[in-house]
Amino acid sequence: MSSLWPQPASDVLEAVASRRPAPGGGATAALTGSFGTALLSMAGAITVRKRGEDEALARTLAHLSELRGRLQTLADEDVAVFRAYVDASRRPKGTEQERHGREAALRAAGQAAMNVPLTLARTVVEALSLAPGLAGQSHPEVVSDVGAGAAILEGALHAALLTVEINLPHVSVEERAVIGAERNRLEARGHELAAEALHLTRERLPRGRA
Repeated sequence: MSSLWPQPASDVLEAVASRRPAPGGGATAALTGSFGTALLSMAGAITVRKRGEDEALARTLAHLSELRGRLQTLADEDVAVFRAYVDASRRPKGTEQERHGREAALRAAGQAAMNVPLTLARTVVEALSLAPGLAGQSHPEVVSDVGAGAAILEGALHAALLTVEINLPHVSVEERAVIGAERNRLEARGHELAAEALHLTRERLPRGRA
């Protein structure tokens, strides 16, 4: 499978808008989450350039770089697992052995289709956990970019969790309960972090003259 990342942005956009089902919501969530994380990185890097080296900020930037790399990988993985599910659904089912093989392949592919967006949601929340700190310490000229990154990340989180929800039928009833509880925790935590980052951002935005 070719990666989405070396492709021109216009080609990726056309692929998402086409009648092909992949890249879909999960991959697009990973793409946008990567850009949201990149905005946080940009704000931190510019702050370092303007104010000088800061050990804590350097650690945050290294963490953001690692998270962005994970999100980029997840974008490609989401496309791959969806294609694997389609391939499994097209396996022959004429004999009992073929039916058993097809069912096993579908279970494995369905589990993967669940795991990728769930991992994506966890990674997005981890990135959001860094946004409030950046909103409080970034240079005033780039604080709006921190808020923008947090807003984009929260949107990516919602998209990832919707992809989790649509794949719930592929797992057992017991697993659904566990995943559903984690889904709710991730949504609540992500909203809390994004709201905090946006509040801190708006507090630091310059006020227009009356």
